[in-house]
Amino acid sequence: MHTHCHRCGGFIASPGGTTYREPSVATPVAIPHTALCACEHALIYGSAPEQDRARQLRGVHHLRSASRN
Repeated sequence: MHTHCHRCGGFIASPGGTTYREPSVATPVAIPHTALCACEHALIYGSAPEQDRARQLRGVHHLRSASRN
């Protein structure tokens, strides 16, 4: 999956330090291009991947079982 900065449109090579925000009607998303993101902190409108995983697992109960020989 290719991720582009919503501020400048550049490709995000290293997602560490990426800022995640709610989408804004006042600020349009930049058109993606092939150059690297030149922003100090890349911007992505939406929730962080960790938040998506936590939301998907909410309400799921994990059972632990021991193998019995």
